[in-house]
Parts: sequence; structure tokens; C-alpha cells
Amino acid sequence: MNQQSHLQVQRELQQLFRVVQQKGAQALPLILQALHSRPEDPNLLHLAGLASAAGGELEQAAIYYRQSLSSHARQPEVLNNLANVCQKLGLVEDAEHHYQEALSLNQCYFDAWKNLGLLYLSQHRNDDARQALTSALELNPSNPSVLTAMGNVYRDGNCYREAADYYNRALEADPRYVNALYNLALCHKGLEQHQQALTCFNKARDIGPHVAQIDLSQGNVMFELGEISEAERYYKSALEKDPNLVLIHETLSEYYWQLGRHDQIETSYRAALADNPTNIALLESFIHTMVACQRIDTARELISIGLAQSTTPELLYLRAKLHAQDGDYSAARQGFEQSLQQRFSIDSAHDLIKLHILTGEYELASGVIDRALTVDSDQQLTWALQGLCWRLTGDERYHWLIDYDRYVQSYTLPTPPGYASLDDFLQTLKTTLLDMHKTQFAPSQQTLLHGTQTPGRLLHKPLVNIQAFKQALAAIVAEYIESLPDDPTHPLLRRKSTHFEFSGSWSVKLYSGGFHVNHVHPQGWISSACYIAMPDHVEGNNPQAACIKFGESPLNLGSREYVERVIEPAAGQLILFPSYTWHGTYNFDCPSGECRLTAPFDVIPIQAPSNDSQAIR
Repeated sequence: MNQQSHLQVQRELQQLFRVVQQKGAQALPLILQALHSRPEDPNLLHLAGLASAAGGELEQAAIYYRQSLSSHARQPEVLNNLANVCQKLGLVEDAEHHYQEALSLNQCYFDAWKNLGLLYLSQHRNDDARQALTSALELNPSNPSVLTAMGNVYRDGNCYREAADYYNRALEADPRYVNALYNLALCHKGLEQHQQALTCFNKARDIGPHVAQIDLSQGNVMFELGEISEAERYYKSALEKDPNLVLIHETLSEYYWQLGRHDQIETSYRAALADNPTNIALLESFIHTMVACQRIDTARELISIGLAQSTTPELLYLRAKLHAQDGDYSAARQGFEQSLQQRFSIDSAHDLIKLHILTGEYELASGVIDRALTVDSDQQLTWALQGLCWRLTGDERYHWLIDYDRYVQSYTLPTPPGYASLDDFLQTLKTTLLDMHKTQFAPSQQTLLHGTQTPGRLLHKPLVNIQAFKQALAAIVAEYIESLPDDPTHPLLRRKSTHFEFSGSWSVKLYSGGFHVNHVHPQGWISSACYIAMPDHVEGNNPQAACIKFGESPLNLGSREYVERVIEPAAGQLILFPSYTWHGTYNFDCPSGECRLTAPFDVIPIQAPSNDSQAIR
């Protein structure tokens, strides 16, 4: 090619690139026309991929990017764009590989470091995300999007001081960067600092009045404050701004469920799908909601509609889940395996493990467990299923994993300063907690039946008696941790740390007939059942009524099930145990007006905090 021809080609490429920037997918016919004469031009193929991606044709975009790389392999930008498409298609491992390929060609490629960090963050691989985003910040220290992403890494790990520092640095770089303001508000919300959260949300809305997530999160704050009608107003405002945002529909349906307005839980989903019937993500969310609310016939109907459009891994998983509920284990197994072949999902893996356990195929279950633990070695439900497999096969590692006498410990709360007695303190705490129970039904996906659960993070509420309660709990948790032996190979003991965070905390109110289904706390480390009030009169002759039990799984294994330990609770009692320990309660009957009131929580280990007393925590 002579110099004049080369210059013409360069001008043509620059012109086509401008058209892609301005018109997106509308540029594709012009690019295809140029490709007719130069079908292996890597630059034209790259542009064709960009135009296809802009038009939402992600699979076709991936084809063009790969063709471009076949013509010329050493193209970091094409590799980065291919990785972006793979991530959107759910091909997470491919995306990671292509980002790393791009960086192997150009270690100073800012976008690839940023995108790789965001990919790791979406998988909660926080250490990997932190390393990638640090590399991005070394190249561009004041980039607000990367600073905000780094804040999200720390917020995801409950490190609110560090998170807030990064959000504030992002706002120093760009005071109108709405994403940083929004996430700073979520920091405050996570610590029950509602007024500070509302201030940040209002500032963010002034800058981004059309951002639906701001209204959605502000609605959540109002719900936690007990402003029920205001919460609904914000949820509906968010829905008007973005009717295709899945989280809005999930939140609004859950809102209606907990308030007992069950005739409305499908309304927003059906309206949005009527306008956009090909929104598979919204359809999948709708199915999950129907399964959680036990509207199984509706779920089956929706799965059929979805599979007629696309055999996504999530739809295959949901269909398999219903097959398992129906007892069609062969179809369920096939569906779970097909789903996992397309994309690994911890939920699909867990359900396949449970299925193998139900059918007595423990070796197959162990194989899936091994894979799940390579993805997340601290996932507590995976360890619970591992322990169940070990017990059912007579493996001594079961007793190594969970020693019910040593690791399940009962304590009595100390009386906090300023209270005449423990009974006096519990009575004030009971009054405070009962006032927080504003709903009629528990969250649809929780394990309690015939009761309610408070929203938000109980132990972060800035109330005097709640903070006194938190301090009393912290002392007992520290004592429990100190009593644990050392074992760097053990899933509980290898995380042993004197520094910990109350990662989740709430209150549960059970009415007569209420109980907890056997369960574990998947994202915890150490969990609790803390008893604030018990019914004055438990009716009937069942000596185990209202007691907590340990060791029995929720799989209804019949003669293969076993309760390892039962504890009869009393007001002021705190029970601590590894989060992977199966536990549930026996139901009870009591006079109307009485209840079983608890304040459970989860604890996770954290890095040593700084001495900055002004920091968000």
C-alpha cells in the first residue's frame, strides 16, 4: 500500500470511528461496506464490534472482536473491549483472561486495570479488586470513578472509614460526581446514620435527578425509619425513572409482601414485562420472587415463557429448582448441571449438592463442594453441606469441623452500666425492639415463620440502650474468640482475630406457632441467638417448645437426620456458634399478645481498625 492509499485508509477509519461515537449501531452498515473490500482489516473489525456492542448485539460484537484479534493478536484495546462484552454476557472467566491479556501487552493500560478491578468487585474478590484498582490509581490518582470503586471495595468488606475516605477523595476531584455521593450515603445508611444519608441522597438527586437508584435507596432509609408511606412514594418514583431496573421491582414486591399487601407483589413486574417482554433479567427476578412467595404455578408459567426466548443459566437453574421441589430428581440434576456448565453459580452448586445428598450420592456432592470452596473458601453454607456429607459418610472430619460442646457456647449478658438489673435492661430493650417491628410478615426469603424481622443493622442504631447492648455483646464475643483453639486449616479457627465487626444484626419477633426453619448464616463467621424476651406461658406438654436445636439440616432426610444439641433459652441468654452450624427452633404455642423476641447477629473478622475516632464505622 502506497503512502497516499495508507492516508486514505487512516482518514476512513477516523471518520468511521467518529460515526460510531456519534451514532453507535447506525454506523455498522458503513463499516460492513468497507469490510467488503478489506475483510481482514483488524481496525474495521474492531469498529464493527464497537458498533454491534453499542446496539446491544453483544454476541456479534464478540465475534467481530475475535476476528480482529485473529488478524492481529497484539491489540490491548480490542482485548479490553472483548473482555467488557464477555463480562456482560456472564462469561466471567473469559473476561478476566482477556483483561489480563491486555495488561500483559500494556502494563500501563488504565482502562484494563479499572475494568479488571470492577470485575473482581462484582465477584466480591475484594483483595484482587483492591490490587487492580491500586494499579489504576497509580496511573491516574485522582480519577473519581476508580476512587469510588475502591471505596466500594472497602464498603463491601464493612470497612466504612476507608470507604468514606475514598468517596471523599473522589468528591474532591469532582464535587458533582454523583456516584461517589450516592455511595457515601450508603456508607451512612449502613451505619444507621440516617440523617447524614438523607443529606447525601438529596445532594446526589440535585445533581442526578433522573438516577433511579437514589430514590430507591432513600425509600429504604424511610422504610427503616418506619416512614412506611414515604418509602412507597420513593419506590414508585424510582420505578417511574427506570421501570427496567430489577432491584426496584424486587424491593417494591418485598415491601408489599412484608406489609401484607400480597395482591400487589406482582403488579410492577407484570407492567414492566408488558412493555418490555424480552427483559430476561427482569423475568428471572420475577420468578425468584414467585418462588420465595410460594406462587409456584406462576413461577412455572414464567419459566416456560423465558425458556421460549433464551436458555439462560439462571432459567435452567430455576426450572431445575422446581423439578427438585416436585421430587423429579433426575430432571433437576440435569438442569443444575446444564446451568453450571454455562456459568458457575454458588446457588446452583449448593442446590446440586443438596440434590446429591438427598439421593445418597455423597461422592458426587463432595466433588461439587470442592469446586465451590475453590470459588469462596469462607462460604458458610458450603461448609455446612461439607459437614453434612462428612456426618452421613461417617467421616471423622465432621467432629473436627463442629464440636458442639466446644463451639456452641451459652452466656448470660452482663448488666450494662446505668441499669438496676439485667431484667431492668432487658425490659427497656424489649420496648425499643418491639417498636421497630412495623410489618406484618417476615422477609419472604428469610427462615422464620409466623413472625416479623426488623430492617437495617440493629447494633449500629444510635440509641443508648442499643449501644449498651452492643458493648455487652462485644465483650462476650471477644471472650468466645479467645476461648477458641488455633488451627490454620480449620474454616472457623483459621479466621481467628481479636478484631471483628458486627456485619449483620436484627431483631426477630415470633408469634404463637412461630419457628425458624433449619438454616445457616452464609456470609458470617460467628453467629448468635440472643434472647430478649420469652413467652410467660408456653402452652402444651412439649418440653422442647421454643427451644433452639443444632445439627439438623433442612433437607428432611428422615432417618438420616440428627439433632446434636438442644438448648432451652431464657431471657438474657446469648448463644454463640460457627455460622456454618445448622440450627433452627421448635415451634411453640402461647397466649395472644405474648411473643419470643430475639436479637441475632453475625460477626466477621476484620483488619485492625485505626484510632481515628471521627471515621465512619
